[in-house]
Amino acid sequence: MIHMRAFMPDNTQQRLNDLLRWGKLRHDQISQAILITNESVIGFLKRQLQKGKWRAVNDVLEGKPMTKAGKFMLSELRDHITTNLIMRLGLRKVIAVSIALVILPLVLAKISGNVISRFKS
Repeated sequence: MIHMRAFMPDNTQQRLNDLLRWGKLRHDQISQAILITNESVIGFLKRQLQKGKWRAVNDVLEGKPMTKAGKFMLSELRDHITTNLIMRLGLRKVIAVSIALVILPLVLAKISGNVISRFKS
């Protein structure tokens, strides 16, 4: 069973609010960033599965990103999301990295939950 809490950082709402103020972002930019992050994660994981990296994808989805394969994939995923945020929203790198660090755990928890519910059905 996937442990969803593994991805959920403490005080996520506070971190998002701080990020909005610090980066002088609008709420619609955060909404767009969440959509971009979600699309990026799904696309990235699909490509990794097509390459046969089942174990690494499983580790990331199970909330075990500290395995060697999971750690590498999570790092690659963060870089991929950061690049997409910079390219599609025109954000500065430091802001894109900060957004990825806050939003990625939420998106991974949601995707993990969706995967679990599909297999239970």
